[in-house]
Amino acid sequence: MLSKRTLSTFGLSLTVLFSSLFLSGCSEKPFLTQDGSYVILSVSPSGNTRSELIELPWNTNMAIMQKLLLESSFVLSDLHTPSTLTSSGPALLGMTSLQANFPKPKRMTFVVDGHVLTLDVQSLQIEVEGASVGQVTINQTIILQGINDPNLQPAFDALTDMLHDENFKKGVA
Repeated sequence: MLSKRTLSTFGLSLTVLFSSLFLSGCSEKPFLTQDGSYVILSVSPSGNTRSELIELPWNTNMAIMQKLLLESSFVLSDLHTPSTLTSSGPALLGMTSLQANFPKPKRMTFVVDGHVLTLDVQSLQIEVEGASVGQVTINQTIILQGINDPNLQPAFDALTDMLHDENFKKGVA
């Protein structure tokens, strides 16, 4: 028989193993990249586009980024074909999206309008601010509407606040 301590140690080891696989991008969560690179894409009301690579310092609180990824995965959990698409909407109001680009296409499975859809994904973008929050663009061509998650905006704000604080510290130092 195994002692309680041995079982406890084994359980802890499995937890650490699965956690490290999840955090390294080896899990099946659709929004995690292998190298952890993400971009904030902003389009101003005038149509100017700005792209900002998210660079997290080594001492960053990764829980903030993981929270945003968790909320993004929730948005992706049930996708729908939008009833209408307005091409002038985002340009008139401005919008901000979180984007992941994959060096090699990543096979992902989504539920779209109640049907399972498997795609090789090269890029994935989720609107976090704007007229169509939760809008998902796959491979820059497929536009779907994800779940309207009220926790997405606060998670994104926490990340941008953290990035702003880090940039401010760099400027002061």
